[in-house]
Amino acid sequence: MFFIGKTLELIGMALLGAGLYIGCINPHGLSEGKAMGAEMGSLILGILIFFVGRTLEKRQS
Repeated sequence: MFFIGKTLELIGMALLGAGLYIGCINPHGLSEGKAMGAEMGSLILGILIFFVGRTLEKRQS
């Protein structure tokens, strides 16, 4: 369970970075509102996945 939790934490952090990249750089040429929506969606999903991984990791100890 420890490694599954760590993997989920890593995926969550990657989604946070991807969300910030999409919001700031806007590589797909989205409008400002759509880029912000994609950024916020990625950030929320990354946070949720990270905390699920953190919870799984803490249960092991």
